[in-house]
Amino acid sequence: MNEQAAQLHKDSIIIDGTCPLLAKRKYVDWYIEGGCTVVTPTVGGFNPMDETLSLIGKWLRFIREREDLVLIERAGQVLKAKEEGKTGVILHLQGPEAVADDLDLIDVVKRLGVGIIQLTYNVENRLGYGCQTPDKGLKPFGKAFIDRCNQAKVIVDCSHTGYRTTMDAIEYSDKPVIFSHANPMALWKTQSARNVEDDQIRAVAESGGLTGVTGFPGFISGEEQPSLQRFIEHIDHFVEIGGIDHVALGIDYYMGQWPVVEGEAAQAEWESMVDGGHWKGPEYPPPPHRYPAGIETPRTLPLLTAGLLDRGYSPEDVQKIMGLNLLRLYRDIWGD
Repeated sequence: MNEQAAQLHKDSIIIDGTCPLLAKRKYVDWYIEGGCTVVTPTVGGFNPMDETLSLIGKWLRFIREREDLVLIERAGQVLKAKEEGKTGVILHLQGPEAVADDLDLIDVVKRLGVGIIQLTYNVENRLGYGCQTPDKGLKPFGKAFIDRCNQAKVIVDCSHTGYRTTMDAIEYSDKPVIFSHANPMALWKTQSARNVEDDQIRAVAESGGLTGVTGFPGFISGEEQPSLQRFIEHIDHFVEIGGIDHVALGIDYYMGQWPVVEGEAAQAEWESMVDGGHWKGPEYPPPPHRYPAGIETPRTLPLLTAGLLDRGYSPEDVQKIMGLNLLRLYRDIWGD
């Protein structure tokens, strides 16, 4: 990596908008090594409220006990974290099950640091339909849920959500909507519609939101390990369809990937998701799950900055993709 890329990465605000690898909090040090300004751990999704509160509590204690971490609830705190050499943490629910049918619990988790809630995780729930089920669109409770998220300044996330439910949610929400982690269907057609169509990309961009490109190999190509250039092709497509201001990172490093776990441990992680009904289809292949070559883990994220520069993106546009677009979204919804 050349000196220009290294310096740009060091100077930039780097945000990964989807970080389930942080199910083990020790891996925050990998993100710090990779230069991340903000990480977004998953603190639940299809867990009941008691389990979700326990996960949130563990994160709040972990942040309190480390001088180099800070909870992020407003955009200005991201800038301050960068200035002070700290890493910000935004809590993310990849599903609404903790809320159940009590909308007041959205306000509760918001006060505890949850800034983003995903509508579904692949299957049907109270709000609507996941991308792995026949989709009849956003349900009445889904509309009430989005209303409360808008009022509470919680970002609505349509990742893992069905086409009709997604399009309904984007149209219904008064605030920008995101796909925190998805790739374009035009480049890799996933059987369960886990990736997103061009009109979804446009609709999210027109709402003021964005799409975070994911590194999970089954959403990039049919290769066991996609190349970094193949990964960047997905970014190129988001830029072409939605515009340079509406693409971000949601790389989705997770506990079952190589080299975090290998062999039987990786197989067990995959089987637990398949047997639990959360994953199905060829886009969720058996392990090993090798993320794009060069950025296999968050430790080497500077190579993505270098790759984008080599691709011909200007330094200013690289900074938008790597973090400034998400920072703008935080400012639009949470304020400074």
